[in-house]
Amino acid sequence: MGRYNLRKRRKTTHDNLVDRISYLPHEILVTILSLLPLKEAASTSILSRQWQYLWTSTMNLNFDDEDTLCRTARPPGGKAQELANLRYVNWVNSVVEQHRGPKVEQFRVSFHLDKRSSSSIDKWIRFAMKKGVQMLDIDFLEYGFHQSYTLFPHQVFGFKQRSAFEVPNLDPCMYTGFKSLKDLCFKNVDVAEEVLQYFLSNCPVLERLSVYNSRYVSRLRVVGTSIPLKYLEIRECFMMESIEIRDANLVSFTYAGHTIINLLIRNVPRLVDVSICEPNNLFFEVVFTQLSYCLSQLETLKLTYNVLFRCDRIFPTMPNLRHLGLIFEGDDAFALVNLTYFLQACPYLHKLVLQMHYKGPLKSFARAPKFSHNFLKVVEMVGYVGRTSDFALVRYLTKTAVNLEKIVVNPVQTRLLQSLNYRVMKDQILKWQETVRDRARKYFKRRVPKGIEFVCL
Repeated sequence: MGRYNLRKRRKTTHDNLVDRISYLPHEILVTILSLLPLKEAASTSILSRQWQYLWTSTMNLNFDDEDTLCRTARPPGGKAQELANLRYVNWVNSVVEQHRGPKVEQFRVSFHLDKRSSSSIDKWIRFAMKKGVQMLDIDFLEYGFHQSYTLFPHQVFGFKQRSAFEVPNLDPCMYTGFKSLKDLCFKNVDVAEEVLQYFLSNCPVLERLSVYNSRYVSRLRVVGTSIPLKYLEIRECFMMESIEIRDANLVSFTYAGHTIINLLIRNVPRLVDVSICEPNNLFFEVVFTQLSYCLSQLETLKLTYNVLFRCDRIFPTMPNLRHLGLIFEGDDAFALVNLTYFLQACPYLHKLVLQMHYKGPLKSFARAPKFSHNFLKVVEMVGYVGRTSDFALVRYLTKTAVNLEKIVVNPVQTRLLQSLNYRVMKDQILKWQETVRDRARKYFKRRVPKGIEFVCL
């Protein structure tokens, strides 16, 4: 009798199961699927006939798949790598051809481009723009050496090769994409500067522009309140000569390169976040001169810490700065001296982030001038490896920041995370990071004064 009741209860429970999700409106189901990774969304097609093509309306087309990237992370030219690239291109083409939705919010591709892929790239861009894409992110991966690839052919927008701001002839469907575009990112893409200027001038809601490792861009102008851009990021564009930002709505600006450029910033009252990375001995004098018109209003500043020590150096005062990030040369003999000058120039600093960087053998630190900072509460050390210089830095910070509340240690190397090496050798890297964490916990438990919270990420 007990067995019978158990079977009856199971049957009753099964009979009461109702597929309520499938009865939701089509728009809600598409929104739910758009929150899933693309391959997981596509796998729902096996659930029933109703779900067979539902995924083809997803609004999030993110082809940055980690497993696929690991398979394509081989030196260019090999047959295995070529086959992986072909499969990737066929995958994207298949999704694009099957897509039935009226719009696409995000379109992101990330793979190693070869010559045979260029025609498909043209098709993908046109597809995304016709679907009113809001975020367009294209990344042609590099493999440990400097190599950009030519995307954004001029004919996509009607430009002649190296034309000077010629207005392209666009069909109405194509122009729809410009009206909706909010976030534009090119990595390892040779995009012409006239194309970038066209985007800036003709995308009425474009708020974010990021350009990485493009060989053709030498000048960029963000001028006038009619340009809606709020976030601008330029990295490793080796031909870049000048950037002009004037009378603009910009809130955040990032530049990273290997040469000093002519940077002009004037009348940008909303600019509160600036990051400049130029590993050059003249960095200090040039950068602070270029930023002189906006230093007093900045709330967040991130800089390369690669300045030569000078006892007569005068740091400009930054009264509103609350967050300071420095690429910290952990083996520089005068690192603590320069750090003291930075802290003195930021009297109300709340958070200090030091991205640890090492070039050579350890050096002993020169004695820093005595100084007490009353407002610094949080210190984060990114790229911490537990060297002797790291321990000396911790001792310095706990004495100088008299009201310090928290020290955060993060052994992750940010440059490594930006490369394919992290994906390819992920297990080994994670094991090494855990070893660093164990050493950090033991050291900080003994040496950090009570009352200061220690966090190991």
